[in-house]
Amino acid sequence: MILSNGLADLHTHTVASDGTSTVAERVEQARDRDLPVIAITDHDCIADSLTDRVTHHDDVTVITGVEVRADLDGEKVELLGYFVDPDTPALKKVLVRAREYRTERNRTLAARLTELTDHRFDYEQLADSAPGMLGRPHFAQRLIAEGVVDSVGGAFEEYLGAEGKAYVPMERVSHERIIEALHDAGGLVSLAHPGRMNGLDVPAALTPLTEAGLDALEVRYPYGPDPALTVDEAANLADEHGLLHTGGSDCHGPGSGKFRIGDVRLPRAELEALVEAAGVELH
Repeated sequence: MILSNGLADLHTHTVASDGTSTVAERVEQARDRDLPVIAITDHDCIADSLTDRVTHHDDVTVITGVEVRADLDGEKVELLGYFVDPDTPALKKVLVRAREYRTERNRTLAARLTELTDHRFDYEQLADSAPGMLGRPHFAQRLIAEGVVDSVGGAFEEYLGAEGKAYVPMERVSHERIIEALHDAGGLVSLAHPGRMNGLDVPAALTPLTEAGLDALEVRYPYGPDPALTVDEAANLADEHGLLHTGGSDCHGPGSGKFRIGDVRLPRAELEALVEAAGVELH
């Protein structure tokens, strides 16, 4: 399966969360790559400029989305919502709670990094200096700036990742509540990057997720070598469970180590199936 064949990248982040580009810059990047459709899926928040389920920027269409960590029987899963109305009260409430959990984690992470390194990681200062919502990539950049590590990858491997010395688990909203809120906002819900779910039994997890209303599976994703679940295996799983297909590059922007907008694209037929299910028009 050639991941770059298609016309929509449905997994990108901006400075509203932990990306390095604004929505306007992301649109220009899509235009430069002849990419007519993108989705903005920031973590636990929606950029202020995204006020409708779909926004048109001449030759680039932006789908309003969001990525939210969810709890599934004690395990972490990440759910992508697409075509959501950002003004829906239920969705706003869930996202506020998710951000509160993230803030609690970040405060503890800052304290741990201060203990483990010879440098002070002041939470308030870090939060104020972050262009959007403070996240682990911002901690990684600070570790690089202080000379503690040489790269973002090194920061996650040594300190910030699940096996890192400073890792702090984060509390999560239940998957049922998140799916309900995304549906309440008119959205479709997809399970993000099933091939990198850190030991989760994805086939088994799809049963409670689909029972709760899961609509889709992120089939196309830039895993690299030896993913826990391949793109083809994800496609087969989606079909077995009657789920729609989504896909995207998980682009975070220049300087992030994940500047890959348009490297992964969803084909027209799969995009049209999503549009039909959401009851929207892209043009």
